[in-house]
Amino acid sequence: MTERELSVARLTATPVLLREMTRDAGELAWRPPTSGEWSIAEVVRHLVEGDRDTFLPRLRRMRADSRPVFDKRRPAAGDRADLATLLDAFADARRQAVTLLGGLDDAGWRREGVSPSRGPLTVETYAATMDAHDTEHLRQIQDVRATLGLTPRRCEARLALPLAELREALAATPDRVAVLAAGLDARTLRERPEPGEWSMKEVLAHLMELESRLFLPRFRLMATQDRPRFDAFDPIAWARERDRREGRFEDDLAAFRRARAETLAYLVTLPAGATERPGLSGRFGPLTLAQYVTHAADHDLEHLAQMRACHAVVKSRG
Repeated sequence: MTERELSVARLTATPVLLREMTRDAGELAWRPPTSGEWSIAEVVRHLVEGDRDTFLPRLRRMRADSRPVFDKRRPAAGDRADLATLLDAFADARRQAVTLLGGLDDAGWRREGVSPSRGPLTVETYAATMDAHDTEHLRQIQDVRATLGLTPRRCEARLALPLAELREALAATPDRVAVLAAGLDARTLRERPEPGEWSMKEVLAHLMELESRLFLPRFRLMATQDRPRFDAFDPIAWARERDRREGRFEDDLAAFRRARAETLAYLVTLPAGATERPGLSGRFGPLTLAQYVTHAADHDLEHLAQMRACHAVVKSRG
């Protein structure tokens, strides 16, 4: 993919990443991390206003007019919409912008406008600037999440941890699962906290199967192939394949230990620079191998928290 195509792919992915980074925030979405700083929802509002009121209108003028000169944007009073409405508004504005960019030929990408803050810039430069703007604010949301004690969403924020730190985190997960399940009988491990929610047995089956079916195969592809593409994983379709409550929890845990050990052994063999190799995910858009391994570590944390919540509910029932 060209740099233009990568920028468009990242711009396209941002609404999905934004939804992922806000879906579990609840009332915390409007809580600032400290006085005077933006809450998660206020960051989203800023992104909405940037796309809807500036990026999209300026792109349209750059396509239609000869070197338009843009007025300085006046600070908005602030959209009072709820978070769901803001996310929809951002997705709609970004869809229009991506559609416009996707229809440009080479001459269209080189068309210029004059920004009051940056001076002359091409459509290509402007798109790259908005791509960087997305990343800046996705990382800002991750920082707020961390301050509020929410589960990390570092891959969605286009962040990557050092490989040594990732290996340590990944290695700890099977033992953490074992601790959560200690002393629970098979019925409790299979019990769902609510209809349609996963039991502890199903969460473990998900961790075990994704390790061997998705994570390790994709890590290998990213390390050896040029920008491989991956479909987004569908957890609903996965859950419908069969009832993962069947079978022994202990057997799934042993299989997860083996699969995770194979992943860790593979990561040790990666040569220098391999973690920066890119791929294209149906969920995340363009990402590096290190970012994808970071997602695997955060995926563990998400489902360990899900197990703890399930454990609390089913234990409370006696």
